[in-house]
Amino acid sequence: MAANERFPSRKFPGILGIIGPIIALVAIVVAITLSLSWFTWEGNALSDLGNYNNGLPAAIVFNVGLVLAGILLFVFTYYFARTITDLPTKIGLIPFFIALCFLIGIGVFSENAGDIHFTVSVGFFGSFPFAMWFVGLGFLRFRKLWWFSIISIILPFFSIYMWTSWFGGVFPFWTGNAIPEITTAFTGIGWLWLIWFLYDRSELSVITQ
Repeated sequence: MAANERFPSRKFPGILGIIGPIIALVAIVVAITLSLSWFTWEGNALSDLGNYNNGLPAAIVFNVGLVLAGILLFVFTYYFARTITDLPTKIGLIPFFIALCFLIGIGVFSENAGDIHFTVSVGFFGSFPFAMWFVGLGFLRFRKLWWFSIISIILPFFSIYMWTSWFGGVFPFWTGNAIPEITTAFTGIGWLWLIWFLYDRSELSVITQ
């Protein structure tokens, strides 16, 4: 059975790789819209949107959106990993599975839960780049995927730059970390959608045959 028959990209479960991130982004946008009276990109963290003390409707939308997105992407990644026959790529997806568990944890353990929220947040933003690096390094073995390998290896450093700049006070007008957070999210979503696009175009046959 061909890979696209085992794991159809435009039907369940493959389409979850597109739907999951969209749900997360929509949840963030809706939560921000409900919080315009106090939320600013420069002065808040995205997790502030999930704080029930800051507004129940926004917090519910934000937290449920992250949990649902994490679950859908976990299902997507599970079936995608089963389709892959290349062991290094399978191993490279382990940090991605871990990152998704942390993403779900961010929604379950909001800021109201205390220190555990900080732990799962750091876990998510800290583990996601390793998935990109591991998969990118593994794909260097396939010449036609070199361009994707280079993107996978370089892209996390943009996110790292944003975080180190924030911690280092390079942008003193950023009292919150929402901008580094959304930057990391967009790099991750873009990377995931590139994988989906490559698979949909049957350009990942080297790891699925």
